[in-house]
Amino acid sequence: MAYSTNFIELNKPSKVLSLNVTGITGEAQWPHNDGAGDKWWSGGSNAKYYQWEIVATVTAQVHGSHITRKDFEYNGLDIKVGDWLAGATSGICVKVISISAKTATTVTMIVEDWLRYNTYRSSIGSGIFGLGMAVCFQLNENGHPMLDPVPLNIASADFYLNISSRFQYLNPQMHYVLDQTAHGFGDGDIVSITAGGFAKTISATANKSIGTVTNTGPGPNQFMLRPNTRIIDFVPAIPGNIGDYIYTDNTTAGGLTTSDVSGKIQFIKIADAIASSITGTVADAGTTSGNVLEINEIQVTFSGTVTQAEVISQVNALTSSHSCIADNPTAPTTATTAVLSLAYGLVGIYPGGVITINGISVTFTTTTAGQAAYGIAVGIADDIVADVNAAAPPNIIASKSGTNVILTESVGNAITIVNVTNDGNGTAVAGASSCTGWELSTAASTSTYFRLQRATGGEILLDDITGNTTIDLGIFSVHNGRVPLAVVVEQGIRTSAGTVVVANIAARNSLPAATGDTAYVIDSGNGEYAFYVYNGSAWVLLSDEDSANTDAQTLTKTLFGPAGSGSSSIGTVSSSSRVTLVTVEILSACNGTSILTVGDAGDNARLVADADVDMTTTGVYNITSAYQYTSETEILSYYTNNSTNSGSIKINISYL
Repeated sequence: MAYSTNFIELNKPSKVLSLNVTGITGEAQWPHNDGAGDKWWSGGSNAKYYQWEIVATVTAQVHGSHITRKDFEYNGLDIKVGDWLAGATSGICVKVISISAKTATTVTMIVEDWLRYNTYRSSIGSGIFGLGMAVCFQLNENGHPMLDPVPLNIASADFYLNISSRFQYLNPQMHYVLDQTAHGFGDGDIVSITAGGFAKTISATANKSIGTVTNTGPGPNQFMLRPNTRIIDFVPAIPGNIGDYIYTDNTTAGGLTTSDVSGKIQFIKIADAIASSITGTVADAGTTSGNVLEINEIQVTFSGTVTQAEVISQVNALTSSHSCIADNPTAPTTATTAVLSLAYGLVGIYPGGVITINGISVTFTTTTAGQAAYGIAVGIADDIVADVNAAAPPNIIASKSGTNVILTESVGNAITIVNVTNDGNGTAVAGASSCTGWELSTAASTSTYFRLQRATGGEILLDDITGNTTIDLGIFSVHNGRVPLAVVVEQGIRTSAGTVVVANIAARNSLPAATGDTAYVIDSGNGEYAFYVYNGSAWVLLSDEDSANTDAQTLTKTLFGPAGSGSSSIGTVSSSSRVTLVTVEILSACNGTSILTVGDAGDNARLVADADVDMTTTGVYNITSAYQYTSETEILSYYTNNSTNSGSIKINISYL
């Protein structure tokens, strides 16, 4: 699916193509039960399709821009995943989710009733318009339809009003759909991005909060997010990993980097790119010498004997310009029902049949579509697809084509089917005269196809300038990937005042800080405040309660002789403080042989030694000092009580 919410570019007109829908075939029913009485889902009482295959012819739109894929024209080759179709009379809209074939005048695609809006709008659960005229269009960056000009020759009077109203519902930028298996979110949850993906916000991830969940769904592994700012879904060059801050690069003009070299955060990355890719439909293909293929506005002129290997080589020689890489994967192996004879005259199976596909057991029990079609509990193509995909044989996907089921082994290995248990009517599931008519053995693929990929998820725009290389290779323009997603964010942990307030050093250390953040610590460890700035790797002290005062300061402490032995804090001096004088006043004499020193944890007698003071005689002792502390330090008195039961001492420490 396309995640991008807009495809609009400067100097390119809106794409508004007229289509004549000649075929609509049900593709898939909604597979998830919401548990609240949804009767339209595949297991409900009135199951309805929410995806369809559409076949349409396309009328070219002539315009005045020379920078579109084909100069001055849009045609069927310009329809891509993420575009919208609207019925010309009803205005009912569906979203293009995949394209299997297209030319300038025809297109075959899968469309979806996005968010099942149409299904719930209709009293009978009808999710799509009917055969006849339709319009293909795009959305702008605000999720609004771009219908300029409205094709009045085919559109009804209320066509535009119906479409405009539809896109006021769950606007894709205000309710951005993201996916994560078993996310566990509920409506109203605040979500952050981490290296492991999306998570409910806690204090440690608050700096990477990206928005609030508005809806859980549409499926069990999706959720809608109202972003705090804006999700960026159009920049292919976002570097880094999920959860990384993305900074302005101060060495490359306009560049982005994960290195904090500028201190300027631009985004948080929330999703990696999904490559855009187109695989040809012609096995072991080549093209003609002299043909010119334009890839993303870069012309590749083929020369020599242009085998598939040479096409790949000559395309990849210009990868740095057109951003695409060519290779030749092995063609997928496919096995289709009804190749052999059918026991019931059509592809169908009664419940109970069991086979293995490449060793994986598949039990056929689903009868939803069969019950709806025939009024009996029998599985038909939709049901068979559901049962095979639920069993998930490695590299194998089941899909429907009309009334048939196709097994596709994506890496070209053989497909081997073994009948284990007949169906409920006693008929073998596969082989001749069986329920499905699948061959029991399909050989591994020996061919290769030309493939073109753009790893950043951007568009792959192709145009034949000379010759028909796209036809030779069986390829066409696509944008079926996704560029990386990122959220524009505020700077780090800043509040409007630029500073966060925390209780203590431990709380400061737990902050998810960015370069330039500042923190006011109420108690830095000594009952004093301190102010710090984060330099990108550590918190650096700017000032504290001591250094905020520039006049000379005095610390005072009074000790009493009978008190127990041990150290006692006199106070804390800040970095660069110089102690100038220590005054020890014996207020009343001690009658024992107590010991007193003054210093710090590094040197208990750094400022006053025991010999500097006679505690048995009242008086004042002045001890000069010139010691300068290089870091914030607690000044301590060390007192040893040797049978003293009287006396008191006052200590004053003067410092600058």
